[in-house]
Amino acid sequence: MPTKKVTSTETEIEQAVEKGSRVAVRTAATISKAFDKMVADLPMYAARDMAAVCLVRELSRLQPTWMRQIMDDHYTREAYEASIAEIPATPGRTDF
Repeated sequence: MPTKKVTSTETEIEQAVEKGSRVAVRTAATISKAFDKMVADLPMYAARDMAAVCLVRELSRLQPTWMRQIMDDHYTREAYEASIAEIPATPGRTDF
């Protein structure tokens, strides 16, 4: 079976994609820890959904381009839906 010759451009693209994935995974872990800290810092009777609304408002002010991408982009929504579909069902789970 003939092997495909990989050009340096293809290699550079693959390396960039791998690095982008590593950066995204690291950033997601950091954001996840920040969410956990936010929830832990809430007063006992504070509503998590209200905190989420405040968070979205603040992020929209600080990072309008990213928030627009997250909220409006078709591919971003597809990625979210595909990710949620991959999470095993747990009885009583309501955090997604």
